[in-house]
Amino acid sequence: MDQLETSVRTFAATEPWQGEAPEGCFPNFLGVMTQRAFVADYAPSNSLLTVNGEANLTPAPTFNDGEIFFEQAAIHNAVMAASAQFIMVELGGGFAARTVDAHAALQRHNPLPCRFVVVEAEPTHFAWAQQHMQANGIDPDAHWLINALVGTNTQPQVFMLGEGFYGNGIVSEADCRQLVVNLKGDITVEQVLRNLLIHGRCGVQQPYTVADGTRNFDFGFISTMPLRDILQPLDHVDLMDVDIQGGERDVLPTAMDVINKKVRRIHLATHGAALHQEMWDLFFEHGWMCEVDYAPNSRHQSEWGSFENNDGILDLVNLDLAAT
Repeated sequence: MDQLETSVRTFAATEPWQGEAPEGCFPNFLGVMTQRAFVADYAPSNSLLTVNGEANLTPAPTFNDGEIFFEQAAIHNAVMAASAQFIMVELGGGFAARTVDAHAALQRHNPLPCRFVVVEAEPTHFAWAQQHMQANGIDPDAHWLINALVGTNTQPQVFMLGEGFYGNGIVSEADCRQLVVNLKGDITVEQVLRNLLIHGRCGVQQPYTVADGTRNFDFGFISTMPLRDILQPLDHVDLMDVDIQGGERDVLPTAMDVINKKVRRIHLATHGAALHQEMWDLFFEHGWMCEVDYAPNSRHQSEWGSFENNDGILDLVNLDLAAT
């Protein structure tokens, strides 16, 4: 039985959560409660799945649900393979959706001591991650939450600040120049510079074209932490979930030595066809096995159904550590 069929059958046999969700929240099949406000503006891959109204239960995802199915499959596989202590790192954590799901899966299937590391740059999303963990029985102070970009050095970066959209990224030099050109009215270059020096953010609402239209963002400095510094204190990592909006091109290759030593499994969201192939090649060259490979911006069909995806999906297993 191949990995995909195993995952399909596993979730089909999973007993779904059933009960009443608190006001303003929705459940998933593991019983995790998510505030609707976290996904009201832009639903990420863990968006609300259909709830059976008559039985008031939430089924597990299927192949047709696309990205969330593979996120949950990676979590399940990592949880079931763990021993002694489960350690997970979530890069580009948003409101820590995958972390909280992994904690719930661990309690259900393989209760072990655990350590979670969540790295999220956008300040409001970072605060939401703390709230989401607390609301689901996880003490954030018992884990490692980092309000920073994951990068290759410690140099601060100008970043898109604005909650509700989970594609925030580093602001390019060209976009910084365009910000100056766009300034008008009472907001002057001098005022923006004053805001940036005193508050670390420009204090503007800058139109920015994203996948679903035009949104407004402020720009501000965000601290950066190298991936090797994040991984260094950890004995091992059972699962590293990576969704860093194209940053994987720079971040992962420069840290492959420590990734190879410590990380057992990676669930990687890729951004663009060329970058998807680069990441596949990178891990193949380092002897990793690719269990799941779905190119971005495509429609995929199998005997289990079909789905369309924006981000590419790579599930990668470190063969050198798989048996340890």
